[in-house]
Amino acid sequence: MKHTDSPRQQRRILLAVGIGTTLEWFDFTLFAIFSLHIAKTFFPAQDQLMSLLATFVTLAVGFVARPLGAFLIGRYADRHGRKKALILTMNMMAVGTVLIAFCPGYSVLGYGATVLLVAARIVQGLAAGGEIGSALAYLCESAPAARRGFFTSIQQVAQAGSFLLCGLFASILATVLTPEQLGSWGWRVPFVLGVLIYFVGVYVRRTIDESSAFQAHARQGIEVPAKEILQHWRSLVLGIAFVALWTVCTQLINFMPAYAQAMLNLDAGKAYYGITLVGFITLLSPLGGWLSDRWGRYNVMLLGALGVLLLAYPAFLALKQNPQDSGLMLLQAGLAMLMVLYAGPASAALAELFPVAVRSTGISVAYASSVVLFGSFTPTLVTLLYRHTGDPMMAAYYLLAATLVSFVALMVARQRQAANTARDFHDQAA
Repeated sequence: MKHTDSPRQQRRILLAVGIGTTLEWFDFTLFAIFSLHIAKTFFPAQDQLMSLLATFVTLAVGFVARPLGAFLIGRYADRHGRKKALILTMNMMAVGTVLIAFCPGYSVLGYGATVLLVAARIVQGLAAGGEIGSALAYLCESAPAARRGFFTSIQQVAQAGSFLLCGLFASILATVLTPEQLGSWGWRVPFVLGVLIYFVGVYVRRTIDESSAFQAHARQGIEVPAKEILQHWRSLVLGIAFVALWTVCTQLINFMPAYAQAMLNLDAGKAYYGITLVGFITLLSPLGGWLSDRWGRYNVMLLGALGVLLLAYPAFLALKQNPQDSGLMLLQAGLAMLMVLYAGPASAALAELFPVAVRSTGISVAYASSVVLFGSFTPTLVTLLYRHTGDPMMAAYYLLAATLVSFVALMVARQRQAANTARDFHDQAA
């Protein structure tokens, strides 16, 4: 952040950005964790696996709405400011959370309940599409260049906070409530908490100042047309590929409770504990950002991607051959550790691809598009592939495919960076 910022202002900026990200991932993670109960509540229950698939499709609908929200809210942030956009996304996210928390089920409203659930996910998808770009643009523009990787990793810390809250609530509810109580009303309790988080978050966001970089850009009075983002199509493609591994790995970790129960015949409750463990590990994300400030974004991210390429297949194979709760938790923890190295620097790497004039739009569109293309249908595709093959290894194959996409993009980006550095050196020498 600016060196002139007081410690109090620095904490307020981090809190304002972090709490919105926490609410976004808190709600999303809850939806994935309690997918079995949501399926029984909002969809006909003749076929449990088909109801589960319908729930995953509903989850994916929210992701499909993200690119539209990314473009609209990203443009809003690039024209009117990061602060206004952050408040807008917070309000929209709260609307969706309230609907999910209090909407009656299929037994009361029939398909009307299903429609309301889908509507809630669309509103949340629009908000989430704009949140990531506005938040990362704000953090990137408020941080000193030499510490940008460290400070933008607050996005991952906020995600870790949501994992911890979700894992904690899921574990407590699974312990103190009967399965019938949890499926009937208990799963709604954490969503109500999400509404309370909103009031704190919107208050804090109203107290922050606009980033100095955006203020300087706004003073120039230059109106940037919407099509300007297309001039940066190479950066968009790289950004989409960067996020592929990030989003697929996150979806798989969230999917583990359903994966454990439906495909490995394990206790889903143990996977809830694993998500709590993932939350604690993800708190180490600033370490990945800090390392990237010293060794380079792409070098540290490549190390994380290489770890996934080498370890994913044997880890999933061992779990398939010997399904155990301890093995499932070890897999979750291993993926989380590798994401510390990959996703920790990824926020800064994504933000640095775009100039101030289109930064929020670029981040938002790249991130949301990747989530739709690679992440949103992860649970659905893995479940469908398992239904047709009966092979739990489908999850590993999909993860490896996404990792290859990100690995190749990182190699291209590193080569591109080296070429730009060499060109700048020759220009200065001339």
